[in-house]
Amino acid sequence: MINSNDGWMNEPRVIINTQVDHNMLGIKKADNGEYEDAIDEFTKVLSQNPNDVNAYFSRATLKVRIGDIEGARRDFEMSENCHHNNKLALEEYPLL
Repeated sequence: MINSNDGWMNEPRVIINTQVDHNMLGIKKADNGEYEDAIDEFTKVLSQNPNDVNAYFSRATLKVRIGDIEGARRDFEMSENCHHNNKLALEEYPLL
């Protein structure tokens, strides 16, 4: 039997499961300076959509911030491979 005094029913639960949810959470974490957590969120986006150019680009930019230059290079390359006309990736990649 469920006891309404247990408290668990009164706590709001948020389920983050969609690509959009992970993308928004990644942006929020990046804005808060939580770069590694943001990278994890963009990785979750990519697990749901491996051709998401913006997720690769966002993750690459964050990898630069934490000093993972090789990882950033790979993500910029993937971003460009997913969309050959991705102007941002083409501009940033030569800088690495």
